[in-house]
Amino acid sequence: MLSIAIFYPSISFNHSLDYIVRRILNCQSLPPSTFSLPSKLNSYSSSSTYRHLYMRTINAAQLFDYESKLANEFIVSQRLKIAIVGFGNFGQFLATTLVRQGHTVLVHSRSDHFAAAKKLGVSFFQNPDDLCEEHPEVILLCSSIISMERVLLTLPLQRLKRNTLFVDVLSVKEFFKKLLLELLPSDFDVLCTHPMFGPESASDGWTGLPFVFERV
Repeated sequence: MLSIAIFYPSISFNHSLDYIVRRILNCQSLPPSTFSLPSKLNSYSSSSTYRHLYMRTINAAQLFDYESKLANEFIVSQRLKIAIVGFGNFGQFLATTLVRQGHTVLVHSRSDHFAAAKKLGVSFFQNPDDLCEEHPEVILLCSSIISMERVLLTLPLQRLKRNTLFVDVLSVKEFFKKLLLELLPSDFDVLCTHPMFGPESASDGWTGLPFVFERV
């Protein structure tokens, strides 16, 4: 960005106005609108005058810096509001990385995990109605295999957005795939996954580790 140009004392010379403009533009390699034209020709002399042109730059992003604003809006748009249902060992493991990636994480469990949630920087909801009122875009199902059906039946699905994505991370696929298709409204999306890692094998992050999934 360019700031206000500053002009310094005059110097006389004997070149035409067109020549002066061409020299300024060629030397500075900037569009004509950047520069001020030389001063008026002296009607009583064959020579004209000009003043040295100095320019200052502003490095910090300004309020009218649309590129910086759009870049920030794009970063924010990539963040999701993710709910984790079942906040045991694996749920806390997922929450740790998702928070690090900049997502908003909400957690729900029948057990009181308020202290663990606060430590990880996530919001804890013991009441499923309160969780669904937050309208998460993604719901990660991390409950145990034996309790998954009961957990799904306790969720007030009518409070969720119609395009909510449900993701299960259980190792047994066919039964829960069928269960999700039966219990969830047809407007919802379903992703069945099987992360091939856990809190111990991915303690330093899960980048590059195998992850099996099926878009249902």
